[in-house]
Amino acid sequence: MSFNLIGTEYGGWMLDLELVPRDSTIISAGVGEDISFDLHLMKTRACKIVGVDPTPKSHRFIESQKDLNNFELIKMALHSDDGNIIKMYKNKRSDHVSESILLDHQSVNNFDSYFSETISLPDLFKKYDNISVIKMDIEGSEYDVIQSLKNIPNTVKQFCVEFHHFCTSKTIEDTKEMIKMLAELGFKNYVEKPSTKQLNELTFWRGGKRLWPNYT
Repeated sequence: MSFNLIGTEYGGWMLDLELVPRDSTIISAGVGEDISFDLHLMKTRACKIVGVDPTPKSHRFIESQKDLNNFELIKMALHSDDGNIIKMYKNKRSDHVSESILLDHQSVNNFDSYFSETISLPDLFKKYDNISVIKMDIEGSEYDVIQSLKNIPNTVKQFCVEFHHFCTSKTIEDTKEMIKMLAELGFKNYVEKPSTKQLNELTFWRGGKRLWPNYT
């Protein structure tokens, strides 16, 4: 395995490009305003990017970009269920883009919110073929999304997740439970993006012998 940081230090993810087939589809949930990861995969692997993000600020950013012909933006929140309407809390800072469904997220304004429709990973699996990578930076919703998964298509070889136990009521023990659940779904190993936070931005990959500690 050969993992490298794809994209900027802020918006990039650890990835093994050999596991990303040309012309495959990338689910990029939590688009924000740094799409360096997505652009690299579009340029080097001719991937189709399916961006999923409910935040109007991210929508404006994507719509202001030129030459994103292979980028599809879904203006919804990735959630455990699809077709629901949920409340999204805005960031306290106008110059930040991260927003969350969690009222206890340290970055959100409890008194400033809007509503978004939801979409689930199983629904995306039905809509798109040949998905090779899933990336989730969804500000605390990752726990419910992972818990809801029954299976993941075999085409998906890498699963990138930012865990938010450092800024929500979720704990690092909750994150370890998610790691075990992903292992049960076939993603037995992971590599960490360099960070001062433990178990923060992880890239899981399928198969092989489990290399990481057995969290039991």
